[in-house]
Amino acid sequence: MREEDPIMKQDNRSTAFLDVLRWSATAMVVMLHVVSGVTAILSAEMTSDQRAVYYTAKALMTAGVPVFLMISGALLLNPEKQISVRKILTHYVRRILLALLVFGTVFAVIELYVTEKNFSLEIIGRGFLNTLSGKSWAHMWYLYELAGLYLATPLLRAVIRYGKKQLLQYGLILGFLFSSFIPFLEQLSGFDLGFTFPFSGIYLFYYVSGYYFLKYGRTSPRLTAAAAILTIGVLTADMAFLKLFRVSYDSPLIVFLTVCLFLTAANSGVRVSWMSRHRELCFGIYLLHPVFLNLFYKFLGITPLAFGYGGIFLFWAAAFLLSCLGSWIMQKIPILKKYVV
Repeated sequence: MREEDPIMKQDNRSTAFLDVLRWSATAMVVMLHVVSGVTAILSAEMTSDQRAVYYTAKALMTAGVPVFLMISGALLLNPEKQISVRKILTHYVRRILLALLVFGTVFAVIELYVTEKNFSLEIIGRGFLNTLSGKSWAHMWYLYELAGLYLATPLLRAVIRYGKKQLLQYGLILGFLFSSFIPFLEQLSGFDLGFTFPFSGIYLFYYVSGYYFLKYGRTSPRLTAAAAILTIGVLTADMAFLKLFRVSYDSPLIVFLTVCLFLTAANSGVRVSWMSRHRELCFGIYLLHPVFLNLFYKFLGITPLAFGYGGIFLFWAAAFLLSCLGSWIMQKIPILKKYVV
């Protein structure tokens, strides 16, 4: 979401696409939570057509977070850029941990207050402990994951610096097989393999592949855009009619869609735009948008279902714009801008 962009400072024309992706991924994540919030609490009350639309939208928006991870990998794993272990720890990891503890604690306290209808210092302490144990609002999981990836970044940079392209390809192939393809086959067949790969993890795969495809992913944007559209068609048909696949971050279709979106943007020749000048707003939007969705769904008791299918876009626009405003306000608060957002 938010990184100081060492690559972009060197070559705005070649990497400005990362900001287009950043804003696109932010919009996708907000839409993901608009529809998933409804399916989580009102699935039993939805018609079959509504479920088809909402679950299809949920599946298509799942690529948002993987795109974020690829952006982070593209920016931080380039061995030609001087990013010391000290900077990783004191800047990137510190910022994520502070955002996690500050906002995660606030969200956890809100959840406790709503549940218990009581507020006290003891509630604040429990909210802090809940955040430490990963029991804040659901969207904060990404910050726990990102902190771990940042901690591993110096090791990954060393492997990339001293390894060869073939070694990187080998690692990505193994990561894809054990983190996505084999679990997919196990799901389809019901047969679990006993073999494991110690460096598997779909989030690590996305993180490293961001650097790999930035450096080596020279291809036709028309070809990758067509492949992305085809994948979207397959996902739509499956979620609406076939219902054959479980869609999650490790699904091969989501992996393929994410990579296609990244490559399409990377080879599009996009230049600096307003998205680059305001990239810092995206992290705040990610942090804040569930506040407004929870306000709509839990406190006001209104959901997109009350407004027909157009309600999905209405609630998305409201959450996105209000979060953008909130993020802009946070950027005006010096201590938050310097240390957190």
